[in-house]
Amino acid sequence: MRRQLACLIVGILVAPAFAAANRTALFLDLVTQRNSPTDKQSWGRNVATDAIWIGRGLRVARRTEVEALQMGTGKSVEIQDFEAHDYGDTAVLTYVVVEHHPQDGGERIVRLRKLDTYLLRDQRWQLVSNAEMVGRPDRKSVAIDPAVLDRCVGEYELRADGKPIHSKVWREGSKLYAQTEGQEKGELLPLSATVFFDAAEPQDDGPENEFVTGADGRATEWIYRAAGVEFRSRRVR
Repeated sequence: MRRQLACLIVGILVAPAFAAANRTALFLDLVTQRNSPTDKQSWGRNVATDAIWIGRGLRVARRTEVEALQMGTGKSVEIQDFEAHDYGDTAVLTYVVVEHHPQDGGERIVRLRKLDTYLLRDQRWQLVSNAEMVGRPDRKSVAIDPAVLDRCVGEYELRADGKPIHSKVWREGSKLYAQTEGQEKGELLPLSATVFFDAAEPQDDGPENEFVTGADGRATEWIYRAAGVEFRSRRVR
């Protein structure tokens, strides 16, 4: 009796985990199939008629427009960094698609970050919304003498909406780090002696950090640029 009860308890505990793993595998199959279609029919098998897309620009596209673009091109696809957030009859999926396109005897690689929402309708999972962003090539850092990095080290203050926001820049070995109050620290990788990019956002159009130096070579100002907007912090220490 005890053995039967123990097996029943183990079964109850294992079954939900097994079901969750199965559903994650199902979601991964759905995005793999949709992102490597052989024709319009295979692409649209699990796409709702009222699905919407947000991609480049600020437009919202409908199924008929996106479906018209689908064709077999001979590309191969990898799905990376896949996460499934399962809410019962709704699933939100995030992942990176790496597309390998045959071109001029070689291949061109395109990376896209996607966010899908699927609904369970009529016993079938259907895509109802998709947002995607094309990843640009990563910037490459250059080697900088640690002594040069020390010119950027210090404490900075930004005035935003009349209130001071403080940041700190420091060096650990050959690496430069920055942290703004209320945020986590991040590494800054050099493009030059005075211009850096965020290690967490290496893509070509990601944020940029410029340190304006004075006559003595030390930074007097830190300019953070993102999406065309500048935030200027003056050195206070």
